[in-house]
Amino acid sequence: MRISHDYSYLSKDADWLIEKKYAKLDIHSLNFDRDLSEEEKNENQRQSKMLTREQWGNRCDEFSNYLYNQMKNIVKYFNDSYDVHQISEEKSTMEHYKSNWDLFYYSNKGWNKKDYYDYFSISFNNKRLAENNLQLMNKIVKEIESMNIKNVYCRVQYSLRMDDNKLKNDALTIVESSINNFIVYNGKIGKFKVVDEHDGIKKYGFFPKGSKKKYYEIDNVSVIIDLLKTA
Repeated sequence: MRISHDYSYLSKDADWLIEKKYAKLDIHSLNFDRDLSEEEKNENQRQSKMLTREQWGNRCDEFSNYLYNQMKNIVKYFNDSYDVHQISEEKSTMEHYKSNWDLFYYSNKGWNKKDYYDYFSISFNNKRLAENNLQLMNKIVKEIESMNIKNVYCRVQYSLRMDDNKLKNDALTIVESSINNFIVYNGKIGKFKVVDEHDGIKKYGFFPKGSKKKYYEIDNVSVIIDLLKTA
């Protein structure tokens, strides 16, 4: 089975955030979709011009069922090997969702009002450590890579696991040290000012230069990137 690794959902600052320990590389999901060679695509295009509408519809249904059977073999592997939420009726309850399941299953079954699917995804449990999810992903990829499955490929989608406490604390330190000083935040010149205070806890906003009332909510990641990375 063909495997691709997709880092496109990571921000351009991901490497820096990981280096400074504001985030860790994590795995979001394994996405299984149809995979056709250029020859198969060309043949489909040729057939679509030759066949009647009914014949073409039958051809599409035949391929969809074939693809569904290929994907069912992969789903069976997951069901046999791991505790996967939503993969069966008994594992779709709220009680099971609250348990320490390994993976989360989703498919587009029924989207075309027919009893098969041509796409499914396997997501990872974000209550587990990012390192553990990556280890599990590597184990799964090695196992499915050797499967004799045709016309299905797996796209590995990566994500970032943010350290929200470190981001919040460091961003607050930066904001408080920048009060009443002009800074550049999200491409605008302005100042951080207190906009509210409750039980001794201050809330800050960013006021663009020349603005006395209009302000923007502060995003911790943006503060870190704009005022620490580019400092």
